[in-house]
Amino acid sequence: MLGWSDGGIEALLLGMRHPAKVKKIAAMAANLNPSTDAVYQETWAMAKAMIDAIPAAEKDTPQGRREIKVTSMMFEEPNIAPSALEAITAPTLVLASDHDLIRDEHTLEIFHHVPNSQLCVFPDATHMVPYDNPALFNAAVDRFFRTPFAGKDRIKDFLASYESMTASMQKK
Repeated sequence: MLGWSDGGIEALLLGMRHPAKVKKIAAMAANLNPSTDAVYQETWAMAKAMIDAIPAAEKDTPQGRREIKVTSMMFEEPNIAPSALEAITAPTLVLASDHDLIRDEHTLEIFHHVPNSQLCVFPDATHMVPYDNPALFNAAVDRFFRTPFAGKDRIKDFLASYESMTASMQKK
């Protein structure tokens, strides 16, 4: 299951609510709450400006109402406790960009609360990296979905690699 932005939130919710049905999750630029703890203040300002920029004549059209509703969701949703992410059993790739609309610390909070998770931060990219650089984005997601998941042990796996590196250097 792959989701981006609101779709990333939906992917996490499906993993929480239906763990037996979700095999792997890749959640790009998701957030857990509608606060400036999750998104930057300028992100809120941008969303408000987007709503304000809808011409008055269009605000009462189906498209205008939809734009207002979808953009306004940012101010009210989602409302997910970080501890609720611990219900996710599927291996999960938490993705973001280094210039994302979602705060880096918030992405890390998601990563730290999802068991069996991996973290991918795209360099020199924004919230729009799936559109701006689909080759980079798709390569990361494709690798995650195609590769069997193997969780890492911070110390054990470091020492195994360190010992291998040391042994290879002694052979030279």
